[in-house]
Amino acid sequence: MARICTWRRIRDAAIATGIGIAITGGVFGERDANAYAVKRTSRGELVHWEQRSVEYTIDPSLEANVAGAMAATESAMDSWSGTVGAPDLVPITPKAGSPTKPGFDQKNGVFFMKDGYKPAGRALAITVLTYDNVSGRILDADVIFNGSYAFAVLSEDGTAHSVEETAGNTHPSNTDNIGHEEETEVAVDNIYDLHHVIAHEIGHSVGMNDEMERRDALMYRYSAPNDATMRSPASDDIAGLAELYSTKLEGRGNGCGNATVAPKKPSEKASLIAMAATIAFLGFLVLRARSDRRARLGFVFAAAAATIAFVPSLSGKSGPGVAKANERTPGHATALVTDVSTTIENGLFKTSYTLKTTECRRESCPSLGHGSTWGGTIGDIRQEVGGYYAPSAGDAVDVSFKKLPNVMAPITQPLAGRTQPMNADVKVITHAR
Repeated sequence: MARICTWRRIRDAAIATGIGIAITGGVFGERDANAYAVKRTSRGELVHWEQRSVEYTIDPSLEANVAGAMAATESAMDSWSGTVGAPDLVPITPKAGSPTKPGFDQKNGVFFMKDGYKPAGRALAITVLTYDNVSGRILDADVIFNGSYAFAVLSEDGTAHSVEETAGNTHPSNTDNIGHEEETEVAVDNIYDLHHVIAHEIGHSVGMNDEMERRDALMYRYSAPNDATMRSPASDDIAGLAELYSTKLEGRGNGCGNATVAPKKPSEKASLIAMAATIAFLGFLVLRARSDRRARLGFVFAAAAATIAFVPSLSGKSGPGVAKANERTPGHATALVTDVSTTIENGLFKTSYTLKTTECRRESCPSLGHGSTWGGTIGDIRQEVGGYYAPSAGDAVDVSFKKLPNVMAPITQPLAGRTQPMNADVKVITHAR
């Protein structure tokens, strides 16, 4: 009997140590600092679908403007559909009651705006995503192609060029294209692969954010002209999807037709509770293993690793993922948002704001600023429109003004300098770095 008990203690110690090593390897192991990013609510909840199946109406404007667009869209949706617990994405043709334009109507659609789409700005396409800002449950997703650019369903073995090879001739193909740098002209003969662009935007519609650095990811923020080399989620994208969705589909197989997809990761509050429970449980096991030093050490090691693994802030995957300024072009100034108000304009949320300059990066900056941007929060509902950043009161931001004060005005025009307006229009606003 003594030998059996000793063997069990050794076994338990080995298992505990193995768990600790596995967890620690995941936490402390080599990690790509520029790995995937996922969307989160203001409270840190994961933005996700809860339906088992999500339908997207494919507007006739898509196929009418780009031959083969319907098939490409179906293929792009299929590449994300059901992966690591994500919902099944189902493209459908229009029917009675289908959406005819983008906007919050709890009906998903894919549209092609032949004459361009003002909220898209300089982006090839954008996703308008509306969700419950408390739970993170997605309520509506629309993808809009900006018809100001030329699209085609390119051949995979055609004249494809990587982003690195065409660095001087690239254009953001995703939702995060708001920058403080001056706008650059895009060659009129550039043709972009619709299959790649729609696959990227579908990633946004299921909760993925833009990847800023990894060029081997589908969610990488840029698309090169004539590039058809990336049309389905890569390993980095799949890892992000696993962050958003559980591989266990609640209610699957019950025949009730109301199965849901649950978030994989718990909220910060739930994580802390789970962490405390884990520590308490492992502490109890340590006391039970008092007679065996190896078991004690193994359990302590596992408890420490589990503590770190359960803390969201140390997981390397938290954060709102809002648009931030490029470090090389951070804007004219940093500022503090003093007031915001959000209204609905043609189905889209629009946020107006006022701000106060806190640090000027030029010779002179307006002391106050005001402007508006797409997206925002009304009650518990939040809407993201492409890469636009809709601030909240109290946010620290980077801004570029449409017009800077003339620093020579007090000398050349003393009287004019006194009457120069201090409240200026803001051209670009991003989250402060």
